[in-house]
Order: sequence, then structure tokens, then C-alpha cells
Amino acid sequence: MKVIFLSLLISLSLFSNETCIKNFNKTVCKNFDILESVIIKSPLSKNELIKKLNKPIQQIAFLETSNLYLIDSTDALNYSKELAKKEYIIYAQPNISQQRDNNFQISQDITKKYNLEMIWKSTQGEGVNIAIIDDGFNLEHKDLKGVNVLFSYDADNKNLNANPKLKIDSHGTQVAGIIFAQHNAIGIDGIAAQANFIAIRQTTNTTSDTIVSFTVAKKAGADIINCSWNSPLLLEPVYDVIKHIAKDTAIVFAAGNSHTEIMPYSVEASIPEVITVGATQKYSNYGDMVDFKIPSGAISTTADGSYKNFGGTSATAPVISGLLALKIAQNRDKSLQEIVQNLKKEIDGN
Repeated sequence: MKVIFLSLLISLSLFSNETCIKNFNKTVCKNFDILESVIIKSPLSKNELIKKLNKPIQQIAFLETSNLYLIDSTDALNYSKELAKKEYIIYAQPNISQQRDNNFQISQDITKKYNLEMIWKSTQGEGVNIAIIDDGFNLEHKDLKGVNVLFSYDADNKNLNANPKLKIDSHGTQVAGIIFAQHNAIGIDGIAAQANFIAIRQTTNTTSDTIVSFTVAKKAGADIINCSWNSPLLLEPVYDVIKHIAKDTAIVFAAGNSHTEIMPYSVEASIPEVITVGATQKYSNYGDMVDFKIPSGAISTTADGSYKNFGGTSATAPVISGLLALKIAQNRDKSLQEIVQNLKKEIDGN
């Protein structure tokens, strides 16, 4: 019986593809894809290591009291074990490739609530032009590369480049991800990923710059203008330009997160002609001016070179902008007013 059991164990081990490595001083065994290189951590400099190991070495990270290096090896698993025994090496690990768990979602609730999977079979917003007026947009993010950028403008610097310029330039990238993140099997899926993007960077909120931003968006052919912000005070010239453009363009504003009633002529979100989006959470501003109230919570979106949870009415506004883009793409024969009213009915009915 013992012989049979031992034979079975040997047979199973022959068919196992698991590889065991040291990780945080523990042995971990999985189906790793080992590459032909080893990663080591050492307090020594690159030149010191080259002398000791007599091999080419690539420094790949600077740490506080040590550094990470990459060393080529055709037998990375065994070579890593050999290197780990050396006193001047903190750890050594074969360079491995793993299948990432890309579980970022716009939100399962949003995807299911608005039947996005079904809508995406017919459209992802093709042909619809969406402008976002915000701070800078990191279009080098892996999930924003490939976005159809129709026009780009920096209202602060008066040039055709809406890339981030300052440390504060992060909000725009988060807003853009909810709408435009590409359906590329990584990260998240934007609501209207194939819509055309009009990127307008504005951080100063100067009245003239705000007016120019809306004018540029309109001149560039925006069907939708997303504004996940409000000014402390609505100024009449801004009101006038927004009211004018809103005749045939959907201008979407965040309601704000102060849990106060939006009073007439107080902020941009109070303009009757704009589409004001609040949240179902208590922090959301409220009142008769609010056209949509949808759950915010923590919506995963693009941020810097990675992803983060994004909430508040800054997040609910681009959700509505994305949904409007899908509806416009599906209903080119209907007026903007009809599309907005139909979307309201759909959301209120869910």
C-alpha cells in the first residue's frame, strides 16, 4: 500500500508545473512563468556587485538603503538560490511573469444597473464628441492610450496640450477614466470608450478662461461637455455662455458634495439649462436643480499610472455623461431633450 501511495505522489509531481520560490522569507509554490533573469536586493553599488559576481548587472530600482538589480541567467531558479546564500545579497528571486488579476471595474453595480454589457454590443459611443473641462489628462496611462482625441487645449497656458503640468493635475485623469478607459482587457472599461475626446485643461478658474474653455469645447464640436466642478460663485458672463451653448449641447455639471440645497443662480450647477448630477449619498447637494441622483460610492478609475477609487458627484457626473453618449449614439434621430428625458425615465425606473 505504501509503495502504491509513493508511486502516486511521484506520478503527480511529474505532471505538476508548480515552481517554489522564496517570497517574504516564505516558500511559495505556484505555476510561475520563470524568465531568464534574477532579481536581487543588495546594499552594494552596481559596480561593487559586478566585481563580486563578474557578470553584467542592470539596476532597476533605487531604494533607501539598498537597490534592486536584474541579472541574466539561463537557469534563473537555481541561480537565485545560489545568490541568496551570499552575505551581501538580502534576497534573490527568479524574475517571474504572473497573470494579473485585473478586477478593476467601473462598478459591477453600474454595469448591471444600466445594462452596459448589452449596450456595448451595439455601441461604445462611436461618433459622439465628449469634452471634459478639468485639470490635466494623463493620456499616457495604459488604459487611456488609444483614446480618440479629437482636440486638446490648455486654457491656462493657451496652447494645444492638455497634459498634466502641476501636481494638482490628477482630477481630470480620474474623470476621463470613467468615460474613456479602453476596453483592452486590462484595468477598467470606460462607459463610452470609443467616443471622441475633447480634452480641455483649466486649473485657474479665471472667468475669461472659463468662457474660452466652453467656447473651445463648442467650436471643437462637443455633443457633451462634462464639468465635475463648480465655482464658489456663478458669474453672469459664465452663465450666459453656458446657457447659450446648452441649447444644443449637453452640459453636465456635478451637483457638489456639501449636503446643501442648490439655490438659483448660485453655482454653475444651478443653471436650469445644464444637466446637474448628484449622488444618492447624504453628502450630495440637492434640490429642484438636480436632474439625476445615482449611487457614487467608490468607483474605480484611472489615476496617475495606476487606478484608485473615486467618489462624490465628481464621479457621478461622468457616469451620466458616458450614458448620454451611448444613448446619443443609439438615437441619432432623437433630439437631445428626448434623449435626456428617456435616460431619466430609465434611471428612475431602476
